[in-house]
This record gives sequence, C-alpha cells and structure tokens, in this order.
Amino acid sequence: MFVGQSPQAMKIKKFIREVAKTDENALVIGEIGTGKKLIAQEIHLRSREKNKPFIVLNCTSIGDTMTDSDLFGQKTEGTAGVERKIGILEQARKGFLYMENIQDLKPEYQERFYNILKDRRFASADQKGFVEVTFRAIAATTDSEIAKNDKFRRDLLSLFDGFTMLITPLRDRKQDVPFLFTHFLEQYCAENQKEVPPIPADLFESLMEYDWRGNVREMKNAVRNLVLMSPEGTLSAEYLPFETKRHPYENLVDKELYDAISDVEKYLIKRALQRFAGNQTKAAKALNISEAALRYKMKGYGLSKHMY
Repeated sequence: MFVGQSPQAMKIKKFIREVAKTDENALVIGEIGTGKKLIAQEIHLRSREKNKPFIVLNCTSIGDTMTDSDLFGQKTEGTAGVERKIGILEQARKGFLYMENIQDLKPEYQERFYNILKDRRFASADQKGFVEVTFRAIAATTDSEIAKNDKFRRDLLSLFDGFTMLITPLRDRKQDVPFLFTHFLEQYCAENQKEVPPIPADLFESLMEYDWRGNVREMKNAVRNLVLMSPEGTLSAEYLPFETKRHPYENLVDKELYDAISDVEKYLIKRALQRFAGNQTKAAKALNISEAALRYKMKGYGLSKHMY
C-alpha cells in the first residue's frame, strides 16, 4: 500500500488507479528507496491480471550473472528425454514483468527487448518457432534524465510513454513523514506482538527535520530498528540512525539555576544587539527593558557595543 497524503502522494495514487485500468506499459522514475517496486505491485494487484504472475527482472544483471537461458529458457536432452527450462519472460506470460533498473540494460539487449515488447513474442529456445508473451511491462529507473541519454534507445523508451510517473523524494514531501512513520510503527509492532507505544514530541520533530536520503526504504528500516531495540512500551530516540534534535535548554540541565538564567539572558542580549547592529535603543526596546538596564547587563556580561 502506497502511504501518504501530500499532493505528490495523491498524484501517485491516481497514477496507480489509472494505469491499473488499462493494458498499457508504464515507466516509474525515482531515487533509490522511493517505492518504485511497491507502485508496480499495487498496479498489478488492482489490475485484471492480479491473479497472474508478477515477475521481477533486474536489468543490471542481464548479460552478466543472468544469461539468455535464464531469460528465454532452454531445452536440453538428458536421460529422461528432452528437458525444458522456462525462462523469466515466459514465466511472466499474461501477467506483469517489472523491469528494475532499466537504465542499465545493455545496448544489445535494448534492441531485443524492443522487438519482444513490440511484437509480443521471442524466438523459442530451439529456434524452431516463437513463444508468445502477453505480459505488461512496468519499467523502473533511478535516472530522471533517461530520455536525454543518447546510449538508451528512444524507440524502446517510447513503448513506456503511455504512463510515466516521477516519484518525488521523501525529503520534498515531508507531509507524508508522519503517515509513513505511523504505518511502519504499527506494522512492526504487530509483527513483533508489541503494543504501539506513544511517540515522543521531540522524536517526531527529529523525524520531520531529517532529510531521509534513503527515502521510504530508509524510514522503514529505521522504524524496524526503533521497535526492536527500544525498551518495552517506549520509543527511544537513541536507536534512530541519526542524531535527534535536542531541546534548546538541554545543555542547561546540569547547571545551577542562577547560571542557567544568566546564560539565557546573555544569549538573548547578544542576539538583540546583533539583530540591530549594536543599536542599544532598539535592542532594549525589543527586550522590553530600559537602556540603562541593558547597559548594566552588558557590562556585567562583558559585552561591548563595539562587538556588533
């Protein structure tokens, strides 16, 4: 389930609904961890082919660890007769083929996939006929500039032009952070048979300020760690993978009251003087004290009007 209530999240949900109604291919663009595969899976589950296969093909591996026999199948003769290996493309028949990292597809395979997707068939392993493929393809890429990439065939990319979605990174849709955090918190608490603990306000502030460079995937892992490592019934910010926001008065905790008040007062006077470029009349007015009181405190704290 794609989670979020931001305008960007609502566009993605609409994209999922509309693509699922059709028989067309689609292209999903987004950074690592933004949920490209999840979007493809949701389209599959909402489509007429929901009971058919959903096959994942990592294009980075094609031509390296993944051979032609893995893709197209193979026929071999053994003691038990002819044995047939079903390839990935045939496994996806009448279902969905999720082409992950399509930007890494080697040039020679770009041409082959263009013909396969256009003609909806490929030569059988024995080269004596064709294997019909009626799957829908959803391609995913981290390259937002793929359309400008001279090394990637435009005719292949055009087969995905019907529907294209650029997923906004999580740092640019912070409105979704509370929904995602709560979703994963409830999920992992349920999986580990734990009560959902209250979320401390300072922890929530830290979640909102963090950039989430790993996007939704990073948050998912962070919440899982938080649930598993925190003491029962609590959420301890020390188990987040980043330094949480500290309360501005946290550094005053170990000080005596008089020293703490002096630190705060000195800080506010310095900020007021900086704000008004050393003008004591304006600074005193902003602090709601007399100029005489301001000068007295400046002298006591060793603050000079020439410092600003």
